[in-house]
Amino acid sequence: MIVSLDLFNSYTGNYEDNESAILLKESFISSAEEVIKGYLGFDPTEQEYVDVLISGNDKKRLYLPSRPITSLYSVSINDSTFDTNEFNYNDDYIYFSGYKMPFKKGVDNILLSFKAGWNDNNMPSVIKLSILRIATLMLSETNGNIGLTGKSFSDNSRTFINYSNYRKYLQPLDILRIVRF
Repeated sequence: MIVSLDLFNSYTGNYEDNESAILLKESFISSAEEVIKGYLGFDPTEQEYVDVLISGNDKKRLYLPSRPITSLYSVSINDSTFDTNEFNYNDDYIYFSGYKMPFKKGVDNILLSFKAGWNDNNMPSVIKLSILRIATLMLSETNGNIGLTGKSFSDNSRTFINYSNYRKYLQPLDILRIVRF
């Protein structure tokens, strides 16, 4: 998990530690992490991707399905294996050193193995904070709380605010998203 139970307890001030409370909190953290992964378009935790097929685009940059790329292990294009020293990588794309040639166009014609993501020590704080905020909203919805707050005015009118909408907590992550067309 990106966010530990201890960090979540500190953030919420809720230190309830019976077995059912722990399971519920871990479920909220896990669910919030899934929301974040879905929004980002990739899993931000560092991991190895083996034998990933990507379609060549006849461009000099080849965008990969995760970020940041930390290692490139193997590259095959149209069944020809290349030395990984012929490539450079930057955030979520690779390119031939010196941009010397484009990636040949084709459907699933490029086979890659690489490592991407952030480890526990360098996970962006905005990701952790977004997970904490969303998991806290989920926690606040327990015990019949429906995720609404309201305000009454002197003319007997009311306004309601839905605070279980995650959009405002996801918006700071926009810069990290991978959006594919």
